[in-house]
Amino acid sequence: MSSESGTWKQSKFEARENPLFFWQYFDTTFFLVTTITLMMSFWVFRTLKQWYRDRARTLYLASKLPGPPTLPLIGNAHLFACNPEETLDKIKQIVQSVDTPGRFWLGPKLFIILAEPRDYEVILGCHKASYKDKMYEFIEPFVGKGLVSGSGPVHRAHRKAIMPMLNSKALNEYLKHFDTHSRICSELLEEKAGTGVFDIQPFMVHCTFDMIFDTILGMPGSSQKEGHKELVYWTEKMYELVHTRMIKVWLHADWIFSWTDLGKKQKEGQHVIHSFIETAVARKKKEHYAIERDAIAPDRPRLMLLEQLIDHNAKTNLMNDTELRDETYTIFTAAQDTTGVISSFALLNLAINQEIQDKVREEIRNVVGNDSVTVEHLPELKYTELVIKETLRLYPIAPLMVREATGDIDLETCTLPKGCSIVMIPYETHRSTKYWTDPEKFIPERFLPENSVGRHPYAYIPFSGGLRGCVGQKFAIMCLKTMLVHVIRKVRLTSTQNLETLRLKADISVRSRDGYMVSVERI
Repeated sequence: MSSESGTWKQSKFEARENPLFFWQYFDTTFFLVTTITLMMSFWVFRTLKQWYRDRARTLYLASKLPGPPTLPLIGNAHLFACNPEETLDKIKQIVQSVDTPGRFWLGPKLFIILAEPRDYEVILGCHKASYKDKMYEFIEPFVGKGLVSGSGPVHRAHRKAIMPMLNSKALNEYLKHFDTHSRICSELLEEKAGTGVFDIQPFMVHCTFDMIFDTILGMPGSSQKEGHKELVYWTEKMYELVHTRMIKVWLHADWIFSWTDLGKKQKEGQHVIHSFIETAVARKKKEHYAIERDAIAPDRPRLMLLEQLIDHNAKTNLMNDTELRDETYTIFTAAQDTTGVISSFALLNLAINQEIQDKVREEIRNVVGNDSVTVEHLPELKYTELVIKETLRLYPIAPLMVREATGDIDLETCTLPKGCSIVMIPYETHRSTKYWTDPEKFIPERFLPENSVGRHPYAYIPFSGGLRGCVGQKFAIMCLKTMLVHVIRKVRLTSTQNLETLRLKADISVRSRDGYMVSVERI
């Protein structure tokens, strides 16, 4: 201690006695500070210069595209100052007022609108457009970075692991669950015979919930018997909350959103959903480890999807607990929403079009009769599949798809600049007279092979396509066929609604603003 003290005193004495010591110290410090400052200034200058170049190039490329007039600072954000239910109509107005590719601005953010199949084919197969747009971050509080909202290497690894779990063998095992719950649904609808007009969607939603409980979670579904009310409510409410936040620019900031009523509702729904899924995962994990530990039924098939995920994860450690929860709920809600909404639209269209309904019923009687639906029946339900395809054309699962360009992308008519958001609108393409005759009418026969010759394959993309095509396509079609079989052979549906005047909205999926109003009578 005394030695250190003496050294310090000596240095202090030398600095006082020798002025050069001070100046040498000052020169070294000054040199270091100056060097660091210059390096930081150079880095900031280079960054700003690059940003300016990129921005100038973006503005230049955007100027070549048609689009609505912009306002300072906000761009075209004022066009979306509407009720969330009217967003789909606003987007249709923009698309129909300009040629595509077109553009609009939300503040400083450039959005490129695409509606041509040739452009979809490029984008959906391009790695530079494989990342979901930042808008999808708003769904992450519910589903995390799962198959719907995630991007990048983790997303690709999860997708690669999950796809084999939805193979034909697993789907065939699921069919008996689809059949059981579809039968219950048809019996409940039979009880509505003679009671007047009602909305059929709640029946289809609860039926699909039970199917998904059995096949995805491996838990007995009881939604049709008044179970899981809170989960059903928040799963439907989630889409409304997310969509509202997407289109209201001032809600994009987390610190603002958290203080709003919507933000508080989101926290409540998030808690309900996460608690339920975490409980389901923990229960299945416990069962899995019990089997592994006690060697109970070592050859037992783990065909329910959550069981397969847990089994795969135990071997590969691919996902942490949060990722496992998020992927489980992503698959759960994607499967449930698809089948619940599309089956409601299909039955509404059949109720409006009696001749088509009669054709479906005749096919069901000839192929299935009064039996349970089997794997052998499904490919023979050819006209029923045409009805499902036509329903998906008019009401695609993803009416809008938004991707982020991580690099410049060359299309046939223009170049999309790095950093822009790419908005693809299957809803508009599916109703374009360029590709469809009488596009607003419900005509299942348009999908017959002889009527599909020459149609661009990307003129019809209800399940997206390319690198991020829907992994649950076959699952959804199998569900829908089974539901239609049981309902159509039990009851005749009628409706006074009109397809031409049916008002639609889009909150992730296309939905009816007027409900799915039908009446039924026993057959």
